[in-house]
Amino acid sequence: MILANSNDNIFLPIFLIITIPILAFLSLYLVYRYRRKKYEKYVMLHSISIRALFDINNKYKFKDIPDFNLEYYYDNENFYNEISCLDYLTYELVYLKNKVSAAIKDASANEEMLKDYVYEIKHKCTLGEFDELDPHYSEKILKKIEKKMYLELVKVPVVSVSAQVRLILTNINGVYRARKEETFNSNEILHAILLLSQKRGNYYTNEDVWKSLCRVERGKVSNKMRFAIYERDGYRCCKCGRHTNDLEIDHIIPIAKGGKSTFDNLQTLCHRCNYQKGDRIE
Repeated sequence: MILANSNDNIFLPIFLIITIPILAFLSLYLVYRYRRKKYEKYVMLHSISIRALFDINNKYKFKDIPDFNLEYYYDNENFYNEISCLDYLTYELVYLKNKVSAAIKDASANEEMLKDYVYEIKHKCTLGEFDELDPHYSEKILKKIEKKMYLELVKVPVVSVSAQVRLILTNINGVYRARKEETFNSNEILHAILLLSQKRGNYYTNEDVWKSLCRVERGKVSNKMRFAIYERDGYRCCKCGRHTNDLEIDHIIPIAKGGKSTFDNLQTLCHRCNYQKGDRIE
């Protein structure tokens, strides 16, 4: 009984030492939050600038601008070294050019609208002015909260489009080895889109663009994909049927004729059969 009483006597002070500061902190925090809410509500109702800012914000509807950050992983070091960030951007713009062009146009419209928006804010929002001041509220705290709310409410639209391209080299198991990245501005993106518009049928007449597209398409055949295709085809040439050490991956429909690096368009050929096939569709 004496030991039990001793333990109880020790436990109670420890419990109080831990609990009382926690309860005191929670009480102070709740009081602070309640007081803060009251001040924020007062600012919302009586700040001339905040009310004006709400009206201005309702007037200006800026466009949402998506980001166009691109990332691709290579497990083949030769492809990684051969393909530049500009090559990869050019390749992706074949599919994204309409969306990117629209975003650039919207960003330009945002930039023009922003000039009027800033002008109105500058002339209609003067911080520190209230339509009434209740003596129960600290004017200093009211102005501090008003400034914070003002900064949170002011719109910051996107007025330019950029594209960050990041190419990452890994081993065949996906373990990181190296990376390279480059950011392209709106003018550089529009220039790439302009070059892509120079076409004759499905063929891009700008030689640099064509080479970029071919490099990236070839680079889609990862080492992991290569070995999967070898295994699918039984490690033998799909044309002559030989087991050999000089097996290669061939695009059934060549890249030059619009072929893609997909499993159904890739086959295993020996070097001799691949050379004889060339860019023909068989």
